[in-house]
Amino acid sequence: MSRELLSVTRLVGPGTEVAQLREELRDVIDPELGVDIVSLGLVYGLELNGRVAAVLITTTTPACPLGEYITDEVRRVLIESGAVDRVEVEITHRPAWTPEMMSAEVKQAFGW
Repeated sequence: MSRELLSVTRLVGPGTEVAQLREELRDVIDPELGVDIVSLGLVYGLELNGRVAAVLITTTTPACPLGEYITDEVRRVLIESGAVDRVEVEITHRPAWTPEMMSAEVKQAFGW
């Protein structure tokens, strides 16, 4: 029996890897708002090519000082998942983030 770590994505079957990695990104919390980046609508895209994840994210404003922190956390969380060996993160502001991109639960929690 192999002593190699099993990744969650290997256990659930092919075709679910991206969805599983997206769920992992819920562990990345925006420290200013205290909400995960998926629920905030900051994750614009996630692709998997072999064991390399490419993630396209945004910040709530172009001047947000947390871009590097969030980028580092995205890399950390996905690498620690054991499903990927490398993570490429790009920040974009097109389209610009708006509060409408948040999940219904977050909007309700914020009273919107």
